[in-house]
Amino acid sequence: MNNLFYQILFPVLSAHLLGDFILQTDKDVKNKANGFVFAKHVLIVTLLSYLLTGVWNSWILLFTVLFSHTIIDFIKRILGKDSLRIFLLDQLMHIIIAILLALYLQNILTAANISETFWFNYFGVDYLKLLVLLMAVLLITKISGIVISYIIKPYQIKTQTNPKEEIKNGRIIGYLERLIILVLFLSDLSSIIGFLIAAKSILRYSEIKNEKDKAMLEYVLIGTLLSFTIGIVIAAVTNKVLNSFA
Repeated sequence: MNNLFYQILFPVLSAHLLGDFILQTDKDVKNKANGFVFAKHVLIVTLLSYLLTGVWNSWILLFTVLFSHTIIDFIKRILGKDSLRIFLLDQLMHIIIAILLALYLQNILTAANISETFWFNYFGVDYLKLLVLLMAVLLITKISGIVISYIIKPYQIKTQTNPKEEIKNGRIIGYLERLIILVLFLSDLSSIIGFLIAAKSILRYSEIKNEKDKAMLEYVLIGTLLSFTIGIVIAAVTNKVLNSFA
C-alpha cells in the first residue's frame, strides 16, 4: 500500500472526515444556508486536502475537491431531508470522488516520473499509517455515533424521550467502548471483546424492575449491539489495512 494511489487517497479522505466531522460544528451544519458558513466549510476541506496530500503543483486537486464538495453539499442542502440514506449517500459520493481523483493524479504523477508525495518522501509509510489511524478513530467515534443515532431513532420514539444529558452520556460511553475495541484489535487482544459484550449485557439486564424498564433496556441493547458490531468491523478493517503496509 505504498503506491501513489494510497499516498493521495488517504490524505484526501482524512481531510474530508476532519472537515466534515471535526472542524465543522453542529451550529455550522444548521447554518449551511448561510453563504459564508458554507464557503468556509468547503474552503477548509479544500485547504486540508491540499496540505495533507503534499502535491504542491496540482491545481486539479484543489479544483476537484472545491468543485465536488460544493456540488455534493449543495445538492444535500437542496434535498433537505435528514436521514440515514441521505447521510450515507453523501459520504459515498465524497469517497467516489476521492478514489477517482487519486487514480487520475496517480497517472499524472507517474507520467512525470514522480513516485512519492511530499509527506511520504519525508516520513515514509508511517505517514500513511498515521492517516489510517486518524480515519479509524474518527469513524469509530463521531461517525459511528451518527450512524447509530439514525438507526435507533425510531426505537427511541417508541419508548421515551431521553434527556439531553443522558443522550450525551450514552454517546460518550459508545465512543469509549468502540475505542477500546480498536485498541484491543490493534494489540491482538480481540478475544477479550466477547467478555466486554457479556459483561455489559449482564449489567443492563440486572437493572430490569418493570415492563417500562424492559422496554428501555431493549432500546439500550439495540444501541449496544450496534455499537459493538460497528466497532468490531472498523477495528478489524483497520488492523488488516495497517498489517498490509510493507
